[in-house]
Order: sequence, then structure tokens, then C-alpha cells
Amino acid sequence: MGLIDRAAFLTRVEKMVEERLNELELELVDIEYRKENKEQFLRVFIDKDSGVDLEMCSQANRAIKESLDEQEIPYDYLEVSSPGLERVLKKERDWERFSGYRVRIKTRKSFPGPQRIIGILLGFDSENIAVEVDGELYKVPRDMITIIRLHPEI
Repeated sequence: MGLIDRAAFLTRVEKMVEERLNELELELVDIEYRKENKEQFLRVFIDKDSGVDLEMCSQANRAIKESLDEQEIPYDYLEVSSPGLERVLKKERDWERFSGYRVRIKTRKSFPGPQRIIGILLGFDSENIAVEVDGELYKVPRDMITIIRLHPEI
């Protein structure tokens, strides 16, 4: 599968999964589709404001599996789970929801500042993510960020 074909395929799978999860009043947080040890894994991470339990994951798994099989989407293993304590923040709604929370940001090697930033997510605009680190404000350009995760103090 070529790069463009793969992107279109993943967009199609994500849309289908999101539609099924919306029917269950669940949020699609992230989706992974990757080969591991010659097996094709499809991992779906779900959430809900009130939290996710095992029964919700089971319901989501059944609903998603049904759609995948109808659309003949190839996979060997389907895993549905909550995103966990260190969830990835990918979308603007994630940044809004978790404003005021502690996050860990990894930046590109070409970023002139630190490669890892741990601080409080203060906000964002179309160009930057604002994080407070030890009383100092960092504005990190969105295009310099490789990943943002929650970083709870455990």
C-alpha cells in the first residue's frame, strides 16, 4: 500500500470507527494500525467524560468489529482500550479539555529550545502551544511538536 493509499485507507477506517463509537456516546481518542511480528494490529483508544470501563471497551469492540468485517478491513488483532493516564493529546478539543493539566511535550530536533518540556498546559492558538514550566512561559510552535501527552504526577 502506497503512502497516499495508506493515508486514505486510515482516514476511511478512522471515520467508520468514529461513527460506531459516536452511536455508543464514546469518543475516539486515537487509532493505531500497524504490523508487529508479521501480525496486523488495529488499536482503538476510547474515552468518555465519566471514564471508560471494561464493559464499554467490550461494547465498542463488538460494534467496531462488526463494521470492520462488513467493510472487509484486514486485521489480525483488534484491541479497544482507554488511552490511560499518559494519553496523547492530538486534537484541539483535547488541548481545551486538559488545559491546566501537566503535560510532556517532545519537540523536533530542529527546535531551538528543549527537546522535552514538562509543564502545565495553559492554552493554544493557531501557531503555538503555551506551557508554563517553573513559572516561565514557553510558546512552542505547533509544527515543532512531535507529541503531547498528559504527564500526571504519580
